[in-house]
Order: sequence, then structure tokens, then C-alpha cells
Amino acid sequence: MAGLTASGTLLSSCASGRDDPFTVGVIAPFSGPSSSTGSLVTNGLEASVRHLNAIGGLRGRPLEVLLRDAGADPGAGVQLYEELASRPEILGILWCGVPGLTQVLPRIRDGLPLIAVFEDLFSEGELLASTPGSSLFQVQMPQVYVLDALAGYAADDRGYTSAALLHDTSFDREGTIRRQFEEAFTRAGIDVVAVEAFASGGTDYGPQLQRLQTAAPHVLYIDGLPADAADIALALDALGASYVDTPTAKGAQWRPHIFGSARAFGDGTWADLAGESAKVGTVTGGHLGGLAYLPAFEIGNWMRQLLGKDPLGGEELPADGLASILRGVEAAGTTEREGLIRAMERIDSTAFASVPFGYTPERHVAYGPEDVVIRTLERLRGPALTSPPYDLGREWTAGNIFAGTAAAFTHLVRPTLEANRQAHPDVLATVLDEGYGTQCTKQADGTLDRVCEVH
Repeated sequence: MAGLTASGTLLSSCASGRDDPFTVGVIAPFSGPSSSTGSLVTNGLEASVRHLNAIGGLRGRPLEVLLRDAGADPGAGVQLYEELASRPEILGILWCGVPGLTQVLPRIRDGLPLIAVFEDLFSEGELLASTPGSSLFQVQMPQVYVLDALAGYAADDRGYTSAALLHDTSFDREGTIRRQFEEAFTRAGIDVVAVEAFASGGTDYGPQLQRLQTAAPHVLYIDGLPADAADIALALDALGASYVDTPTAKGAQWRPHIFGSARAFGDGTWADLAGESAKVGTVTGGHLGGLAYLPAFEIGNWMRQLLGKDPLGGEELPADGLASILRGVEAAGTTEREGLIRAMERIDSTAFASVPFGYTPERHVAYGPEDVVIRTLERLRGPALTSPPYDLGREWTAGNIFAGTAAAFTHLVRPTLEANRQAHPDVLATVLDEGYGTQCTKQADGTLDRVCEVH
């Protein structure tokens, strides 16, 4: 079986081989500061293609993925798109977390499907979902859905009434993140009392934190890189303003509840850097299918069986991006691009790597608000001491995914439970019955109570 490299292909020699392979192009950061995203892409696609080729490929033909490394160079992404788009055998392209996509949008040609895997065109109004014939699709969870869930949790569950934003403007030159944050929290009835900016890599947040301390928001939402989030956590600790629990966050001394973007808090990297200054109860938002440790999700099973690796969460997105194109080919019975796009728009609800997804001619984004989950930082040594107490989920026990991890974000079940359960009752039954995720506080009748102090 061939390997998968940033400049090469993955093609299983176990497939039938009677015909030329179906080929999908991939542009991702396999080198540079975002190479961890490239690793998610590599693992998600390698596991998926090995699985599919082992069961015969698609319509009796093997599958092949061409990976191209754009690093952090927007110009490289544009050039690589042009190279892949010019190849007639390419069915579509997965764009996976590299700069330059907005420069590519005017260049999209001939109805070639392009899947935004880690980019959020939907929230920025650039998905063109209502444009007939659009070949743009998105598997990334829209940030507007995540922000609405976080704002609702802050207002309705925690009872917070004020919030502030501290963000890296290099990720928000057009002010989109600020606008989305302000709109979501205002809709939830929370006053946005301050907005502060910083430049990525800065080490002194003193002026910003002094102004924020004066404004004293209950919630401090951080958007930046993990190193920035860690530096801010350390600075808050030095200021005596670290988060303790919900009652303290609403008290006289400023100790805000830290919320943040998946970019800053998507995994445990920031907690490793911040050490004890990274506080249990910090929250971010995500995608239900990103809880790849759940047994219902195939991406984790494929990775363990075919790669000998545990999933981190995120590998399901490139896998489902690939499946979007392949299911379109399967339904259309052709690789002709117009027919392929029309067939992709008719993918109603199909499961591949994680939760079911689908599209319509009017909606080219795979997942909806019912797929959003809230995630919270926990530590292997045990839950925070609260009254009443709570337990860590099954994922922390011996033999499970977080058993050797000092600190990581895990599913905070309660805030989105009802929406998730209506959309995915079988998945949530597994979560509740088998004890996955942080379920504070679980009553004898199985209901989850909001009285937990930390979250």
C-alpha cells in the first residue's frame, strides 16, 4: 500500500486497478506554523482512502488523493489551485486551512467542486450558497452557529450579563470576527462592554487587560493562536484575575470566565504552554462529529485499525469533504462537473466519517446549529472541586483517548444536549448511557442540572 506524503499520492494497490483512479486534489499546510492542521488532513484522508480502497473503491475504481503543500503562503495556495484545476482528472479540490482562498474564489472555473474544509465562507457571506450553479461547498462548522451557542450558554445557563472581546486583528482585518461576536452576544441579551486588539506574538497584554479590568466583563472571549491564549492566561494569573467559577465571575473582583475560538483553544496546546494558569472551565465551541473518540464515529475506528493512531478531532472534516465529492459521483453516475454539482446538492443526509451531513441547492454548508457542541477544559488528575461535585467522562479512564493527556478539551454535554439529541438521538444516547463527556451535574433520574459552579 502506497504512503501519503505532502507532494505525492495515496493509492491502494489492493483496489481493483481495472480503471484509472478517481482523483481528488488537496491543498493544505503540511509545513510551517500550521502544520498540525496538515497532520489532521493527512491522517483523516489516509484512513478514509485506505478504508474505501480496501472495500473496492468507488464504482469499481480505486481512489487517489493528490496532496499539495501551501505552507503559510497565500500565493502558493493560489498557484496550487491553478495547477490542480488545470488537470482534467481532478474531480474536485479540498481547501484545508491555508491562506489565499478569497483570492481563489474569482478564479473558480468550469464548475470544479471546491470544499472549504477548515475555512468559514458561510459566516463571512462568501459561500454563495444561494447562487445557482455554485461549486463551493463547506464542511467547516460555521462560526456564527458556534458563537450563538456560546452566547446562549453564557446568558441562559450561566446567567452572565456582560462580555468583552480580546482578539488578534491579523485574523480579522475586515472586522468580521468582531462583528459576529458583538451580534451573537447582543442577541443573547449580553452587553458587550469592551473590545481590545493585539498583534499575534505579543508578550505584553498589560494595557489591554487594565482596560478590561476596568470594564469588568463576566465573560472574556479570546481569539488568536494557542500561544497567545497561553500568554493571556499567564497574564491574567499574574494580575490576580484568573477564572475560579461562575459566582466569582459575577462577583466584585474581576475574574472572568474565559471563552474562546477553536483557533485559540481547539486542543490542549495552550494549556500545555500556560500550565496551571490554564483553568478548568474554560470553554470553546465545536462540532459534534469532532468528538472522534465516540464509538459511533468511523473516523476513529479507521485511524486505529489502519494507521495505529488515536484521533485528535478534526480528522473527520477532510474525510467528509472527500466523501462529499465521492457521494456526488456515486449519485450522479458521472464525473461531468455540472451533473456532479447537482448530485452533491441532493446529498440529503449521509454518514461517512462522523455525524450525517448533507446539502441542498440553497444550502452548501454540511452541518447546522444542531451539530454544535460546547467543549470545556478538564485535567487528567480529576475534576475541579465544586459543590455539588461532578465526574470526568469515560474518555479520561484507562485505555481511552485522554488517559495519558494532562489537559484537554472535552464535551460539555448539558448546554447543547436537547438540540443535539433531537438531531442525533443515537449518538447522544451513547454519550449519556456510557458516560462520555463532562455531564455535570447528573441527577438520579438522568437529567443534567445547571448548578455546577465551574460550568
